[in-house]
Amino acid sequence: MQPVVVYDGDCGICEASGRWIIAHIPAIDVVSHHQYGLTDIGSVWFVTDNGRLEGAAAISAILKMANARVYRAVGVVIGLPGVLFIAGLVYALIARNRRHISRLLGMNACGLPPR
Repeated sequence: MQPVVVYDGDCGICEASGRWIIAHIPAIDVVSHHQYGLTDIGSVWFVTDNGRLEGAAAISAILKMANARVYRAVGVVIGLPGVLFIAGLVYALIARNRRHISRLLGMNACGLPPR
């Protein structure tokens, strides 16, 4: 199975992140939670044959698959135990406020084209 990122299709930040993944990490499929059959999602999911990661752990694993070495390095750093804890707190804060932040930044969620 090709790895899949499942994002909140009602969130502009999440949609922009999905577009970034499509552009920089072609080995990963990107789908909204609507396409995945979910009614709501609290954080990004990264689904592989080995299971599902969420939040900051998912971001770390996603970045480790990037083509560019700098993004892979950032993924490794985020995955370090102390850093992952802090990244998880920051991720949770942003995730709780993602729709409000999206509106403030003028990011509307319109959905990504299917791949």
